[in-house]
Amino acid sequence: MNLRGNGFILRHAKLSDAKCFFECEQDKVARRNFMSTPKSVKEVRERIRKDILEHKEKKPKVEKFAIEVNGKCAGYILIDRLDVKYGRHKWEIGYCIHKDFRGKGIGSKAIKLITNYAFKKHKSKRIWCFTRTFNKGSRRALEKAGYKLEGVLRKNKCKNGKYLDDCIYAKIK
Repeated sequence: MNLRGNGFILRHAKLSDAKCFFECEQDKVARRNFMSTPKSVKEVRERIRKDILEHKEKKPKVEKFAIEVNGKCAGYILIDRLDVKYGRHKWEIGYCIHKDFRGKGIGSKAIKLITNYAFKKHKSKRIWCFTRTFNKGSRRALEKAGYKLEGVLRKNKCKNGKYLDDCIYAKIK
């Protein structure tokens, strides 16, 4: 399945995306935002293999898309928690843009496209996303995509002995 955006395509992830997805999470800026990151391309390939099987399910738990710009992988975006029993009206999104494509508006455009897709296909009423308080680029992308800041969850995560604050953003239909 392909979703066409202005200057990019969202398509379900393929095994050939593993190197790009790995690189997305490995640079210093991106690593600060994740609780853990894959240790190898092989590990990412295994995750994608599971995602591919997931896409074939009648009711998948997650839908993961590669963001493709001019035939090159620019990152990924996903809709998660599609299997939560009492949350079938709300989904979480997550994304990571490759360092070579950051700051070009691709993230906010991909967020808009995946949000519209989730509202339509999954009958969503609420789509939400966590981002670190210090991640100004991600916060800006969510705001440009029409998401509203609902609050700050102080000391929401603990990574390497340091507490991290998260912003919760949402878009309601």
